[in-house]
Amino acid sequence: MLVLSVFETPAWCGQQSHSLFGDAGARCSESPGGDDILLSGVPYIPLGWGLIIELVILYFISKKFRLERAVQLEYFETMTPKQEYYNLKGINFGLACVAFEVLDMVFFVAFRPRFRLAFLARTGYLFLLPAVLNLSQLVYSCLWEFFSIASFLIGTILLFAWIAVMIFQDMSLGAKGFHSFSSALYSMFVAGVSAEFLTTFLESYTTHRWVGLLWLVFLVIVHVLLLSLVLDTLTAAYMTYSEKYAEEEAEHKVKGILKAFRVIAEVTDSPNSSDNPEVTKKGFIAFIKEYSLSPKVVPMSEDKASIMFMAIDKDGSGLIDYEEFCGICRVIQYKVWCTRKDSFLATWCPALWDSGRFRRFRRFVVGEGGQHSQRAGLSISDMVHSSEDHLTSEDQASGPEQSAGIPGLERWMNVVLIVNLSLVVLETAYDLSKVPEPPMFEFLELVFSLVYLGEVMCKLSVVSFGEYWAFTSNQFDFFSTWLLLSTSVIERLFSGNLSTYANMLRLLRLLRVVKNLKNVDSVQFMVKTISKLLLTAKDMVILLGVVVFFFTLLSVQLVGGELYVGNKKLEGSEYLEEHMAVLNCNDVPCAFGLWVVMLLSEYVPNFPDAVSRVSHVPGTWIIFPIFYVCGVSIVFELVKAFTIEVFITLFRERARKEVKHEDAFERCLHVFRQALDKRGENLHYRESGNESQQLAIQEALERLGHKAEK
Repeated sequence: MLVLSVFETPAWCGQQSHSLFGDAGARCSESPGGDDILLSGVPYIPLGWGLIIELVILYFISKKFRLERAVQLEYFETMTPKQEYYNLKGINFGLACVAFEVLDMVFFVAFRPRFRLAFLARTGYLFLLPAVLNLSQLVYSCLWEFFSIASFLIGTILLFAWIAVMIFQDMSLGAKGFHSFSSALYSMFVAGVSAEFLTTFLESYTTHRWVGLLWLVFLVIVHVLLLSLVLDTLTAAYMTYSEKYAEEEAEHKVKGILKAFRVIAEVTDSPNSSDNPEVTKKGFIAFIKEYSLSPKVVPMSEDKASIMFMAIDKDGSGLIDYEEFCGICRVIQYKVWCTRKDSFLATWCPALWDSGRFRRFRRFVVGEGGQHSQRAGLSISDMVHSSEDHLTSEDQASGPEQSAGIPGLERWMNVVLIVNLSLVVLETAYDLSKVPEPPMFEFLELVFSLVYLGEVMCKLSVVSFGEYWAFTSNQFDFFSTWLLLSTSVIERLFSGNLSTYANMLRLLRLLRVVKNLKNVDSVQFMVKTISKLLLTAKDMVILLGVVVFFFTLLSVQLVGGELYVGNKKLEGSEYLEEHMAVLNCNDVPCAFGLWVVMLLSEYVPNFPDAVSRVSHVPGTWIIFPIFYVCGVSIVFELVKAFTIEVFITLFRERARKEVKHEDAFERCLHVFRQALDKRGENLHYRESGNESQQLAIQEALERLGHKAEK
């Protein structure tokens, strides 16, 4: 539906044609007066085909809602007590949106108006997304704090608007924008919420210099104090809500783990009483098999499950209690996978693999920490219990890239990359000076590509492909190496100029030179902060996107086809004088660009001024102040508050001294890694959520344990 909204013919354009299946693209680019209308340039789907596609999409959307409703009513409403797997109110709202959009389609085909109301239903579907529903509670919880500051801001604007009217009502010079209370109110609003205060106050200040003191007081109160307080208030409200929500979610997950533990112990005939249940190995493996069927987790074999069970079963009784089961559950919440350490040469050519020269070569490629040897013939129990005596603090690292020191191959490749960087600088200097490059440069590019290929082959001769592929940096090196090599070879064979297109990848490849900066604490902290923001900001970005999507479609329906250079109603407007006609509402992509500019600039008064001149609907310009309040002042400020909260959390974790203590989770992960090491395998894992969620679960487990002791 989102893609259809971008490519469907705008309703204002389809009004000019009597055919639903004709090509409206050419007609949309020309106004009734023959003037050119700036469009985004995307190909439009004819109205008729667009309506057919929309009807098909609505069928599948309604089918989804009806199936969810049937599942909830048939299976979960009949439970005692009732359980909510799907929200019936949300389902009914979605079905109502589908019916509303169908009625809008019928009305549009029958009467062909210049606007449609389908954008209301399409936004409604987006509001049913889990991310939007969760964050809507956050927005609601922050509204009271926002309104408390907004009331002071509105009161300040009203006060200074009244003062300005009283001062300039009898003046003929320097009173632009302050002739009436309504104009003064809008002028003070623009000056207070945007960077256009200079334009607003310049004429009055030029004519009456003393009025600058009044404007200075206003700007200090609004820009320095109140607008800053808006962000501070939302940040505090967001942090309070996020901490409370994280605790509630963690407690909910822990209770779910406890319930699952009791169910597994009950159905697998635990030997102990119901007061102190324990899970057998057979029951745990059955649970892992069922859990692995989920498409959102990495499947775990029965062999790996046995290793994990024995890793957590410290006393070797064949039973695990609730605390140990929670440790395993925390492990499997990560995205966990195993890879074979050594390359195929360890199996195919053991004599070569164990030779002295090849051992030195392996140390040169992966360093001392990458020297692994496969051991066969050990039972799982032997591997687990023999590894318990070799637990070290370095076990948090896995893989050759985590070994202490820089391998010799890596140091040599850094030198090669620096030399290649010099070649790129020389090539750039020749290109900018429009001087032909020496033929030797092409040969050197091929040589460097072959050197990069040799690096990949060296690593794959020591470690397995799965181990090599487990690291993102290696994946990037692999693709860029083959791309650069293929373009260099094709250029030499066919005398083409394909290598020019690989210049950007070549430069990105050279960024490996700075890989050693990862050892600097400040660099580690900033990289961790940025990665956390990218991983956890998805829900916030979705909410912001929904708000921008709504105003984008709304503006296309209200003023589509009206903002163009030849429109006489826009003569003398700053919108045309500043050449802003490309930022219009004539189709969805162009309108999206306009609202992004509004979002980042906070408020652009030229847009509402232009809309008020051309719109057929009185008061249409009010959507821009509404967007400022909803999109900029609340949602976008919450995005900023989110980034501040993430930074503060990571900064506190960085400043806090780490206290290591071994719990069931650490022991399980610890021994599991050691047991896999005995088999010549490496354990890799990534967090499925974020670190704060994992810490919240751990704290909830501890609170539940304290309650049980009492």
